Amino acid sequence: MDKTYYMIGNAHLDPVWQWRWTEGYAETKATFRSALDRMNEYKDFVFVCAAAAIYEWIEECVPSMFEEIKHRVNEGRWIIVGGWWVQPDCNIPSGESFVRHGLYSQNYFNNKFGVTSKVGYNVDSFGHNQMLPQILKKSGMDYYVFMRPGEHEKHFSTNIFKWLAPDGSNVLAFRLNNAYCLNFKNTDEMQKMINDSDKGHDDKYDETMIFYGVGNHGGGPTIKNINSIKEMQEKYGADKFLFSNPETFFKKIIEKGYDIETLNDDLQHHASGCYAACSLIKTLNRRCETSLIAAEKYSVFANVIAGKSYPLEKFGTAWKNTLFNQFHDSLGGCSIEEVYDDAALFANEALSIAAKAENSALQTISWQIDTMTREEYPVIIFNPHSWDIETDIVINKQCAGVLDTDGNAVAAQHVHSPTESCTWRKDTLFRASIPAMGYTTYYMSGDSKAVENTLRAENLTLENKYLKITFEGHTGYIREMFDKETNSAFLDGNGAVPIVIDEFEHDTWSHARNFFTKKIARFGDAKIEYLENGPVRATVKVTSKYNGSVLTQYFMLGAEDKFLTVKAEIDWHEKHKMLKLCYPANVTAPEAIYEIPYGNIKRPCDGEEESGQQWMMVRGKDCGMALINDNKYSFSIENNTLMLTVVRSPIYGDHGGPRTSESVFTDQGAHDFRYIVMPCEADMQYNKVIKLAQVFNTPPAHIIENRHQGRLAQVYSGMKVKQGSVIVSAVKAAENSNGYVVRAYETDGTDTCAAIDLPLFNVTIETCFGAYEIKTFYIDAGSYREILMTEMGI
Repeated sequence: MDKTYYMIGNAHLDPVWQWRWTEGYAETKATFRSALDRMNEYKDFVFVCAAAAIYEWIEECVPSMFEEIKHRVNEGRWIIVGGWWVQPDCNIPSGESFVRHGLYSQNYFNNKFGVTSKVGYNVDSFGHNQMLPQILKKSGMDYYVFMRPGEHEKHFSTNIFKWLAPDGSNVLAFRLNNAYCLNFKNTDEMQKMINDSDKGHDDKYDETMIFYGVGNHGGGPTIKNINSIKEMQEKYGADKFLFSNPETFFKKIIEKGYDIETLNDDLQHHASGCYAACSLIKTLNRRCETSLIAAEKYSVFANVIAGKSYPLEKFGTAWKNTLFNQFHDSLGGCSIEEVYDDAALFANEALSIAAKAENSALQTISWQIDTMTREEYPVIIFNPHSWDIETDIVINKQCAGVLDTDGNAVAAQHVHSPTESCTWRKDTLFRASIPAMGYTTYYMSGDSKAVENTLRAENLTLENKYLKITFEGHTGYIREMFDKETNSAFLDGNGAVPIVIDEFEHDTWSHARNFFTKKIARFGDAKIEYLENGPVRATVKVTSKYNGSVLTQYFMLGAEDKFLTVKAEIDWHEKHKMLKLCYPANVTAPEAIYEIPYGNIKRPCDGEEESGQQWMMVRGKDCGMALINDNKYSFSIENNTLMLTVVRSPIYGDHGGPRTSESVFTDQGAHDFRYIVMPCEADMQYNKVIKLAQVFNTPPAHIIENRHQGRLAQVYSGMKVKQGSVIVSAVKAAENSNGYVVRAYETDGTDTCAAIDLPLFNVTIETCFGAYEIKTFYIDAGSYREILMTEMGI
């Protein structure tokens, strides 16, 4: 026996999958009890377990068992790994969500057990974005254990490597070459499983890890597992089969001084279909993330300038709900239907907390603003972003005109209101400018302003002073998207083409099938209507059909916009099919760029289904095109064509089992989504796309106020970043002290220095960022310092 085998006793415990969370809760109790019993029976047995969420379950329902676990942790035989709330999907959550996994979990482990995890641990997640090494490192974790993609999905020359993030951060990673829970019942089975595992490991390493136990529905190491290991110890020596843990293994690898290879890439692809499966959970995830981040900023704002208390504990509850829903089988859309009923409850609680916190903060601030300078009624508009924005605002009031703070009339327009059939009034749309991390005041006027209307929506055309968009009458597709400034066409063929793809041969995960290429039909038989015609916005409504499904798209062009905004509704009734919206960009030598958490990555233009976040882009030698979305995570780019995956409809949790007349299909019925088509220059900086995407996903908030005196000015800005490629992504109260936390990141992949001016805190942060670097700062009493993402050591 040449190698030393580090035997990692664990119980891969899915809190949900083919069962609901209540069953996962019960199984956690049984699994932890079993592990503790094995420790009583075998004095050298070691148990490894991740996911702070399930520890919290035990703490709240079986406190005596929790005390036993504390003792075993202190003894060094119960090893906490992972450092995250659950083992999440590692592509869909935002960068800030990954930070919060570490923040809440590492603090929980430290507060309850006096330890933090040094090992990132996601053995069943389906892919891993390349920003993770930096986030892990800055959350106190130096190592990473994963299993997917397997060798048949992505070849590595070694299963032990330094995994490199774009900023240069790295963690020492280990890919399991076999299952995360080998359940051998005797030494013969154990030997065979070890031999199979050895086939994929680099021979230069004398050590490897073997993960054993009963998993998925919990269970953990069995008596037969442990007895088999002890028999192998007697046969080959106790030093060849060690009851151990990943951190000890990694330290041994470093100690022996191996020449460890470096991997500069993301870890894909395993289950490409999961990024479009179950639209509801994806929509709820995006809404929870953006709502909580905005509510935290507004709550800090109100705390500092108005003395309002910050709801720290409530935000913690909301984030933990959001993080729990990010479990890889939940967010990946591959659980049973009932899991998503429960997920909606958790998400809606989080959204309720965010909405109440935001409203309370904004109402507190708006009431202290002096609005008596004019006779008209005020509208206070708030910007949570770290840059000044100019965007369209809709208020649920019908007024003849709108004035800015200085009393100047701005263009306004009446648009359809959801309450119109009840109140007989329309909403008012106008263009507003709002300072960074601040607010401004507009006034509802009884007088209208005559303005030049540069918009046109008629005769299959939608046009402003920058763009001219032409539709094809019988299909509703965009025939041309023309740049009037450069006299150039952005499309290479019809755009907004809804293509139906057959995926009968795909399961829910789309195992071993990363391309969706069997195109069988297009939506057509279009009806085109002209709904709005300026002066602020023009809108063309296109309704098209396929079988019993109906797609409605509202193509909206603002007077000052150099992009096209689309609000869409799909009433979907197809089974084993996928819908993609296609835009062929007029580019040569195309390259594909996808947003990933706190970064972006280039991938081949080969049509493979890819995960992404708020935007993707294809660009060539002369120009490019970006697609921005508000709730989608699955895309493909084939040559020069961007394809947004709208919906797919496999059977819930189809893992190759029988398909019957009782099978329930995902995503049947109505869904809403929005997207932006953004033409761009070939050398456009990413931050311009990112900022538009973030405002699209987190628009300004507003309060329709009364006239009253107040101590606050009508306009205020709490932040100014003097570098376009640096964005402040989070502003919150610190978890363990009275100060505040500000997080910022570099967007464009270039080393840069920035000054983050924060009059809100009476401080200016001056610092330099590496390419795609994320930095976290603690602010207190007019001073600042850089800290870990976990906020420890403040």
